[in-house]
Amino acid sequence: MQKVKISLDHERSAMLLERSCKVLAGGVSSEFRKFNHPHALFYDHAEGVYINDVDGNQYLDFTLSQGPMIVGHSHPHVLRRIREYTEKGQLFAGQHILEIELAEKLNKYIPSAEMMRFCLDGTTAVQTALRVARAKTGRKKFIRFEGHYHGWLDNVSWGLTLDEKKMGPRKSPTSVPWTSGIVESSKDEFIILPWNDLVLIQKTMAENHEEIAAIITEPIMCNNGCILPEPGFLEGLREICTQHGTTLIFDEVITGFRTDLGGTQKYFGVTPD
Repeated sequence: MQKVKISLDHERSAMLLERSCKVLAGGVSSEFRKFNHPHALFYDHAEGVYINDVDGNQYLDFTLSQGPMIVGHSHPHVLRRIREYTEKGQLFAGQHILEIELAEKLNKYIPSAEMMRFCLDGTTAVQTALRVARAKTGRKKFIRFEGHYHGWLDNVSWGLTLDEKKMGPRKSPTSVPWTSGIVESSKDEFIILPWNDLVLIQKTMAENHEEIAAIITEPIMCNNGCILPEPGFLEGLREICTQHGTTLIFDEVITGFRTDLGGTQKYFGVTPD
């Protein structure tokens, strides 16, 4: 089979990246963008499923801005509503009726959304959930899983080394910080376990439940190949947490509204706390 080689011009993006590196750390505002090919690209405009870079190249945007643009870019109805509301004011530093209406809709569709507080990003939401779990239970630690992403603050910025000699045993893998500057003592806040292993979780909880405030998980392991939970796994987590008075937290920053309008919790019929 003849191979087709596609060559795109990224000269202007390269120039902008060089300029950006002089004022932005790594030249980007998100570490994820550093891994674009052939380098971080700069975009100019987008419409529908298409996104265009500053060099005039057009792409099909299969990620839709990593998820949020679920109705596509520059949807005319969305733009019309944005214009309508920005003409009434942009920032009030006070309550607005739309907050109530949005909360009521979330309450209607998401099983666990009985009461809520809006956050600025996923990292803040995760840390708020962990804080509430500690306050509710009076315990300090939480269980998290290998390969799951819950933001960039110190107590969730630990993962596994790719060096098999340093990984440690499967039942208690060695945690390593993602980067320098992470406080060493933050790893004392959690226990990290392999995912989809209910037997190991049951054993760990039986031995440590008096200090475990929460189990936090992505209900679908989205950041490592979209691995689904084994049949009965999420149900098992729910049962274990209920048994030990531990808070079950689903991080649905990625899966929310995309797996189902009510999130993965609605899709699988398992309601977290």
